[in-house]
Order: sequence, then C-alpha cells, then structure tokens
Amino acid sequence: MRNNMEFDYKPFLKQAYIDPIRTVTVIDDEYPTLDALVTKGRDDFNSEDIKRLSEIIAVSRDIKYNWLLDVYDGEEDKLSIDNVSSRLHHSDLLILDYHLDGEDEGFCQKSINIIKNLSNNRHFNIVAVHTKGYTGEKGSVNDVFTDIVVSLQAKPALASLPPTPLKLVNDALDLWEIEEPNIREKLINSIPKIDLLLLLKNHETELKNGSLTHEFFDEFSSIYDEKPEEINLGKKLLIKWVCIEILKEYDDKFSLETAKHFDWGKNGETTWVKTEDLFLTVIGKKQTPVSEIPNKLLEAMESWRPHPHKLILSKLRNEIESKGVSASSNILNKKYLQAAWLKELLKAENNSEIQTAAWNTISKLWEELATEIKYELGTFTANLVNKIKVLETDQQSALNYFVDTKVMESEVEQILHANCFSCSRTITTHHIITGHILEINHNYWLCLTPICDLVPGQKNIYHSDKAQDINPLDQLMPITLVQMFDAKEALKSTRDSMIRSLKIAPENVPCFSDDDLMIQVIEHSTSNNMIFIKPNKNVDEIKILSFTVGIDGKANPKAKDFYVEKQGIFNIDDGKLKLYSAQPCEQGLELKITPFEGTVVAELRYEYALNLLGRLGVSKSRVGLDFIN
Repeated sequence: MRNNMEFDYKPFLKQAYIDPIRTVTVIDDEYPTLDALVTKGRDDFNSEDIKRLSEIIAVSRDIKYNWLLDVYDGEEDKLSIDNVSSRLHHSDLLILDYHLDGEDEGFCQKSINIIKNLSNNRHFNIVAVHTKGYTGEKGSVNDVFTDIVVSLQAKPALASLPPTPLKLVNDALDLWEIEEPNIREKLINSIPKIDLLLLLKNHETELKNGSLTHEFFDEFSSIYDEKPEEINLGKKLLIKWVCIEILKEYDDKFSLETAKHFDWGKNGETTWVKTEDLFLTVIGKKQTPVSEIPNKLLEAMESWRPHPHKLILSKLRNEIESKGVSASSNILNKKYLQAAWLKELLKAENNSEIQTAAWNTISKLWEELATEIKYELGTFTANLVNKIKVLETDQQSALNYFVDTKVMESEVEQILHANCFSCSRTITTHHIITGHILEINHNYWLCLTPICDLVPGQKNIYHSDKAQDINPLDQLMPITLVQMFDAKEALKSTRDSMIRSLKIAPENVPCFSDDDLMIQVIEHSTSNNMIFIKPNKNVDEIKILSFTVGIDGKANPKAKDFYVEKQGIFNIDDGKLKLYSAQPCEQGLELKITPFEGTVVAELRYEYALNLLGRLGVSKSRVGLDFIN
C-alpha cells in the first residue's frame, strides 16, 4: 500500500468519528473532580493538573466541538468496572490516564480492566489514553501501548520452549557469560517488546519455525556475530529463546482470548488499537497538549486506515441518531400505511408468527428510514468516492490502499461472496416459503411451491391442546422441491455429455484443476441456471448450485413432491423439518411412505426464487408430445 500525498482521509474521518462526539469523559487521578473541588478546594491539587484540566474544559466548550464534559479521578469507591462501563455507554470519547493507582510506573490493572471492558461493550468507544508513560529510564508511552496490546490478545504459542532445547541454550549462555557477564540482558534488550509483538502479529508462523529474517533482528544479529566460536548455539534457537524471555514479563498479562476483530499498529509516535467495539490511541501528556487530542485521534485513525464502508456505516449511525426523530415523524405521519402495517403485525397469533411479522415490519420501517436520510449519506459517500479516486493510476488501484493484498488477489472469492449476497439472504420466516433451500441427506433441495400455498393454517386446520384430538394428516402440507446439483459436478456432467456426443477419445480430453473448474463455473454464473448460498452461517464457505444436472441448463429440473409436517413451521434457530415422500410400491396399489429429516439452510431473495419458479412452470407445461425429429 503506497502513501499518496494527494489523498487526505482526515476530513472524512472527522465527519464520521470526531464531529458526532457530544459527550466526553475524563478519568485521571491527577485531575480535580467537581466533588473534590466542592469538598477540598483547589489547594489540594497541583497547579499543573488544574491547568491541564482547564485546557480540557476550554477544548470541550470550543465552538468547533461543543462537548458535554464529565471528570472522574479513578479513586471513588463506587468506580467499579461495571459502573464505569455503564457510565461510558453514553460517552462518545474517553480520555483516560493510564496510571490510576497513584503510581507512574508499572502495569496498571485498573486502567487495563476499563479498556478490556469497553472492548466488549456494544457501544462503539473512542479512547485517548493521555499518559506520562512510565517513569525512570524508560520514560516512554510505548510501554503503556505495549501493556494495552498485550492485554487484548491471547498468549502467543511461541511463549514456551521444550526442556531439552531450553537446557542447551542455558548451558551455552552460561559459557558465554564467562566472557560477557551481561550477555543475557543484552540479548533480551536487543529486540524492543513492541517490535516483537509486531513480528508476532505479522509473521508468527515464520517466527515459530525460525525462518524469519527482519531488520528488527539487526542488533541481535550483531551481538550473535560476536559469540565465541567454541560456543555451539544455533541462531534460530537463540532467537526463539530471546523472544520467549521477552514475553515472560507478560505471562500473566495476556488475555484468555483475543478480542474480536483485534488489530493494532504503530507509525512513528502514532499508535492505534482496534477491536470490534473500541478504537484507542496512546498519547503522551508531555508531548501533546489537551487541545491537540482531536488531531492526534485523527492521525491515529488515518494510520489505522479504516475501510470506506466503515466510515459510511458510522455516518449512517450518526445520521440516524441526529435526524432519527424527525425522520421517524415523517414515517409515522403516513397514517394509513402505518395502520395497514400494524394490522398485519397484530394478525400474528403465536411467537413464531409474531417473530416473522416483526421482521417484515422492521424491514419496511428500515427501508422508509433509509429513504429519509439517504440524501445526506449519499452526498458524503459521493464526496468520499471522488476523493478516493485520486489514488487511481494506471499502475495502482485505489482498492489496494484499503483492502488487504491477500483479499485483492482472491478475485474468485470476491465474486462468490458478491453473488451470494445478490441472490440469497438470512432466513427471514418461521415457516417454509418459496426460495428456501433444504439440506436432505447431504443433498440440497429448493422449495418452488408458490408462496400463497405455503401459509400455515390457511386451510382452517383444527387445533387442540390434546395430542389425541389432532389428525396428523391435517398437519401435513404438500410442497414441491427441486434437487440442486453441485455446480462443479454439473459442469463435469455437461463436459462428459459433449465429449460423448462429439466422440472424443478420453486421452484427448484436457484435465482441469479445481481452480480451473471454479473459473469455468463462474463464467456460467449469468446463465440463469445457478445460485450461490452460504449454508452454514458459522463457516465462511459459499456453495454454488446448479438448477439442472448439467450446468448448461438444457436438462429438465428434477422436481419431487413431498409432505412437510407442522404446516412447514420450524424453529428458526435450527431450521429442522420432517418430510415424507410417497412412491408406488413395486406391486399392488399401495403407496410407500418414506420419512426424511430436512434442515432449512438458506433463503433465496424472492426475485430469484420467482425466476426459478417460472422455469419450473415452463418445464412442467412444455408441449410437443407429438413432434418428431
């Protein structure tokens, strides 16, 4: 990713993240709170701290920001972690001093707990850790940043060495210490902690197997090159030992599990940490006055370089928050429309029906709300796109500025996920409908019964609390399912058919890899014969299915009639259904009933389901029975 001086992301970051800030909370044990000023007066506080707090007040009242400010000193008995979290839920920005325990050195568990708690808070939190850093020889905010990075991630697998190689290293270092008494300390200090964490973040596998070479090892290498020749100690093993010794300081500081969507970076003095619900930067009090905190936040965000869609979504949340009341009024003033929607919502009789009706109503209200705020959001997005286009050159795509190289190189995966979103969606109903995909005996089947015939209870089914009073046949609903075929297998079927018809010898047929087959399948994606689904919401795998046994769509769909229990109603959490098929016996007039277990795994968007329903109808109503060829 290159640095383009013409591209300035800060104005858009400011609109998305800084401008919406309305409330600011400061937690610093050196600042006087309102309670403390009332009970103790100014004399008990350092004039420098009062001055710094006055600067925060001045910045908050500046017309550019107009923030509502609250201050805590971190020493209140009631300032437990839960209380802090609930108070900060309504705070848009937290300015946090790191050492809340009255000390200016060492790992501060109180501040770390606050940060970890906020990282799991469902409200997005922006945090500026405004600190003096550690005192003594270190005196750098890097140590505070390192503490925070460590506390939000799980312990690396590298942080241990088996007994035999460990003894080998220690024996060799004992010999080395005869000539160089401080060699252990020199080796451990040759790699800064934050640099090691960065290597673990970006190159953990290479670091574990000892194949990594990096400029961060330069000082270590120069020390190793001075090793006495008689000491037999491999460089790769020694690097592992050094890394493990560095991490020992944080043995009990690592989290049990890494925070969701955890990422972090450092560019010179600019630092940033991001989790699912947190953005944080560490700023030095001595180097950065309070008035510069907003600018430092912007610098950190620019270094983070969030995806443009993240800015658009943040802007969307802000527009809803700032204009949601007036937008809601405009929607609710459509009285006849709202009466009709409410009537449909109240028709639902049980929890499953209410859940489906509620989702439909929310979708309609959301569509109306989006229409109300789309102008401002559209203007922001258009301006952002025009600015991003500055990055476009003949040799460089603007996408490379925001999208990871690995993702950019996986063009097939991009197509699969885009097509999957276009044609399918999350399951939205509590009963089977046109377009539901069922998995039955490891095969996929598409429901193509018209939706008007799939409404539970439309045949005035008799209901009773007593199981013996219910006729099981009344609970069965006929449905038509069409078997879907794996697209790669469908492609092979079409190729085999062509090879047979052209009478090509097998040895003259070229072989294709899975990647080649996937590319050919994707080339058929606009042939009106394929769908893309994600059958397992916990696994990021897209399935491509063909409507016919051959990918060319020339064969007729394989449709089959089933009967589904409970009028097609299922638990939306697991999607389980029980179905039956009826087939003639080999002899006699009796029907053979075969039960099946099915699971609703996906749902087509309605326009795609209607298209395939139309194709099935054409297949079933085809003419030409008396034609000859």
